[in-house]
Amino acid sequence: MSRDIDVLIIGAGPAGVAAGIGARREGAERVVVLERDWDLGGILQQCIHPGFGLRTFKEELTGPEYMHRFIQQAHDEGVEFRTNTMVFQIDKGTNTVWTMNKERGIEHMTPGAIVLTMGCRERPLGAIRIPGTRPAGIYTAGTAQRFVNMEGHMPGKRAVILGSGDIGLIMARRMIWEGAEIEGVYEVMSWPGGLRRNIAQCLDDYGIPFHLKTTVTKIHGRDRLEGVTVAQVDDHMTPIKGTERFVECDTLLLAIGLIPENELSRMAGVEIHPVTGGPVVNDLLQTSDPKIFAAGNVVIVYDLVDNVSDEGLIAGANAAKYAAGKIPADIRRIPVKGGENVRLFSPQYVTGQADTTIYMRVTHPVEQACRVFAEPDLYSQRLRYARPGEMNEVRIKAGQITPDIKEITIDIQPV
Repeated sequence: MSRDIDVLIIGAGPAGVAAGIGARREGAERVVVLERDWDLGGILQQCIHPGFGLRTFKEELTGPEYMHRFIQQAHDEGVEFRTNTMVFQIDKGTNTVWTMNKERGIEHMTPGAIVLTMGCRERPLGAIRIPGTRPAGIYTAGTAQRFVNMEGHMPGKRAVILGSGDIGLIMARRMIWEGAEIEGVYEVMSWPGGLRRNIAQCLDDYGIPFHLKTTVTKIHGRDRLEGVTVAQVDDHMTPIKGTERFVECDTLLLAIGLIPENELSRMAGVEIHPVTGGPVVNDLLQTSDPKIFAAGNVVIVYDLVDNVSDEGLIAGANAAKYAAGKIPADIRRIPVKGGENVRLFSPQYVTGQADTTIYMRVTHPVEQACRVFAEPDLYSQRLRYARPGEMNEVRIKAGQITPDIKEITIDIQPV
């Protein structure tokens, strides 16, 4: 049993490592980060493509390079790491954390504060229930990425990609580089799910066909995938009869969305937002349980790892403040509401204790000049466009949160 941990962090990906740094810099004496994997870095271990760190380090890095810099900072700050350590329970109310490790056995600890940074997971095939058989050759895009980049195995030679999430787009290019054929990327929505730059660099530059308002309606094959049936869909995402066609392939990669990894959050009893799927947090990244903080993709799925690290630093620092008794119990909770074109956002409450960035995604694309704003008269910024696959930000200074403000509304509208 460990009694002397000030801040305990669950997950050693970008958010967790940054949270450790933030907690130590804020003065927490003992900060421990738990990681169930054998190494630190989370999903960025397998993201060997460049494009990371442009905001944080002002240069383009691969995922492992980006994490190496943060991990080195964490070691320099005195953060403790425990790998191969699975958290299997958080007791509601007492916030006792139970862990299992081959060498250390089963332990429990009750720290001064907890930071949840478990990241997110991919939606599997079962989430969309496509009719047909269940042969070999069907993978989530992230699983295929790990096979190719870390384990040296190609999942197949001729692939179809369902969904246009960023990992799927990146894997389309990656498999082309390894000699595979990509028959096409099929997206059920009428707009891309990933960043525009990934559409250009991973599909357009390689001539990979991209089909909007089209989905896979049937899977074929007994032992190994032999092909899929695809069809166009109407405005209600119902397949249109007569548009079906068979596409021969031996591999189907799924890039159909990411879900915050929140079994432990639910176990701890924190409030979960019905739209984001992550904990409800305030601008200090404090959950409904004041002792528990959350940051990164466990709260809301971000576009850029730079934003994940920024949030980790904030959550770690505030967790250290809470453990030291520096965050009052009667802190303000001003609710944030989304307007008619806001699909999801975080944080959901503002305290006025610190400058705040509210991250948000639009419900539908606005392919014209528009304005992102926060009412009452807190923020306004003109944009060239707004798309669901790309996050937008609202920045509010702590000094703007006056006593008369009872609610904040954020939205993006054409101008």
